[in-house]
Amino acid sequence: MKNLVLIICFIFIVSCSWRSPNSTFYTMNNFEEKKISDKKFEIAVTKVNVPDLLDRPQIVVYEKGSNKIEILEFNRWGESLSNVIQSTIVNDLIGYFPNSFITRTYFESDKLKYNVVVDINSIQSYKGDKVVTRIWWKIVNNEGRLLNREQKIYEVKVKGESIGDLVIAQNKTINLLSKDIAEYLNDL
Repeated sequence: MKNLVLIICFIFIVSCSWRSPNSTFYTMNNFEEKKISDKKFEIAVTKVNVPDLLDRPQIVVYEKGSNKIEILEFNRWGESLSNVIQSTIVNDLIGYFPNSFITRTYFESDKLKYNVVVDINSIQSYKGDKVVTRIWWKIVNNEGRLLNREQKIYEVKVKGESIGDLVIAQNKTINLLSKDIAEYLNDL
């Protein structure tokens, strides 16, 4: 009986001291804050649409040469991926147009002159290889008139084997998108 109590106490102590691995959290940044123009735009960047497979806390990685994916339980986004991408686009555009009013919205705004709408079709991330992001984006004015719509594919080489390197490549694809949007707006 005494041995049984000792075994139960030992199991209890071990189970209480066991910890799961720490999660690492990621976000995206604006890499280029080079001013394109002093123009004064009013821009709403609407909530970015992201496939359900990707819009989760865990980072999703594709296995090269197969249809297999890996959902990385301990490598996570700091907030939903759609919010991460939306914030990155807003911050990039603020860097390109520092005299403009640029904000996040959930829906198209009739109060601001331009609405940027982004639909992510896929972000295929291959660890140690590349990230391929397929995107539809459009710009609509405050009267609901479509000014431009484009489908783009951005491919960026991953410069290392870590998940951090993979996230940097994902980030660069969004920065390329932001630059294309800024260049279009600047030509208006």
